[in-house]
Amino acid sequence: MNTPTIWIIFPGIAAAILYLLRRWKRAINLAGVVLALLLAWLAWKLPIGETLSLGPFTRLPSINLTDTMTILGRRFILDAASRPFLIFIYLGIALWFGGAYIARTGILFVPVGLAVAALLTAALAVEPFLFAALLIEMAALACLPILSPPGKPVGRGVLRFLTFQTLGVPFILYAGLLLSGVQTTPENPSLVIRIAILMVLGFAFFTAIFPFHTWIPMIAEEANPYTAAFVFFFIPGIVSLFALEFLNRYPWLQAEPGVSTALSFLGVLMVSIGGIWAAFQRHLGRILGYAAIVEIGLSLLAISLGAGRTANPDLQNLFFALFLPRGVGLAIWALALATLQAQVKDLSFRSVQGLARRAPVAASSLLLANFSLAGFPLLASFPIDVALWTALSSQSLSVALLVLLGFIGLLFAGFRTLAVLVMGQENEDWRITETRPQLLLLGMGMGMLFLIGLLPQWFMPMMINMAQILRGGGG
Repeated sequence: MNTPTIWIIFPGIAAAILYLLRRWKRAINLAGVVLALLLAWLAWKLPIGETLSLGPFTRLPSINLTDTMTILGRRFILDAASRPFLIFIYLGIALWFGGAYIARTGILFVPVGLAVAALLTAALAVEPFLFAALLIEMAALACLPILSPPGKPVGRGVLRFLTFQTLGVPFILYAGLLLSGVQTTPENPSLVIRIAILMVLGFAFFTAIFPFHTWIPMIAEEANPYTAAFVFFFIPGIVSLFALEFLNRYPWLQAEPGVSTALSFLGVLMVSIGGIWAAFQRHLGRILGYAAIVEIGLSLLAISLGAGRTANPDLQNLFFALFLPRGVGLAIWALALATLQAQVKDLSFRSVQGLARRAPVAASSLLLANFSLAGFPLLASFPIDVALWTALSSQSLSVALLVLLGFIGLLFAGFRTLAVLVMGQENEDWRITETRPQLLLLGMGMGMLFLIGLLPQWFMPMMINMAQILRGGGG
């Protein structure tokens, strides 16, 4: 047996089976959570690359768990160093599946989510690794049924998302073709420039970097908020991991000062524009979309700190540390929006006025998640945002001030949301209308936001270990 069979083939088969059983929505949601947790537990416990003993009561007392599988001449490698990535992907999937039922994501969310997890795992495992671009494109295609459920018209945001994801593939593949014969620093400077331009364009399409970010607020307005946030977290997140691996495999490209400058410029642009535009939105879904754009910008800034001739590679730890508070924040924000959306016709400010009086727990969860992603003290993102902002200010005070402007814009959007949600008649009573499962999950989410913010040392070692593993494998 080999590890890609466990974490790529098996989830793909399970996705197909759950699709056939999609009539039983509660059962497949529970099965999805259990299966994702099981795969995360196996990634933690299985002795990859060693002999696994099954005990004296089986016909096969031991099996050799190899780390390589070959399909159509391409190798898929999931070795012991891949454990943190596997745990991250499948624990993240379990987190999103846990709220899928009460968020009313539809019957296809769990099967599609497992298929996306399998494809993104394959993207991280494939050799030559540039073929990951094709697997990421397949994952984007797999997301279409949950972003635009059957029977409903396809929105403009979904079409733009698919277009940009498809346009990114040829740029990455052509950059890989140019790099195929380059082992050390190329003698032709024009080749370096050409490769850098192709790489930046390819990842700009994939990761929704300005000006190819417009599909994010559009999908946030058109689709189910929980489904949209799932896509915002996993697709750009795994693509950014792919981009970081790309840079680490070619140290001469990473050392080019122009690459670091471009990443820093684009990151600042995403954070500042996302935060400022969020401050003036009048739709709760679009505010969530612009918050996701801010988070993409922060990832770019964290990558830029680890690139360039004078950069400190240890600062790449911040890139990985961002994932946990971002995932929890987006999931709770989206779950709260889905809870509120069940009571109104849409999420525009006009429709949600005074909604906190009828759904105070959902409104509180939404606001805490908003403030957390804006870097508010004591909440999940605060320790990492402060560390990132400090590192940026030591290199460029102007960059740090522009990033702070983005945080202020997102914070202002949260205060505007608070004002709208509590607005209402003075004689209107406050009452709790959320269901018990909604109260339970939203309450747990708010607790996690505070727990991660107050005790980050409990959660960050594994994320930092991912950075060390990637640097060790990429050099």
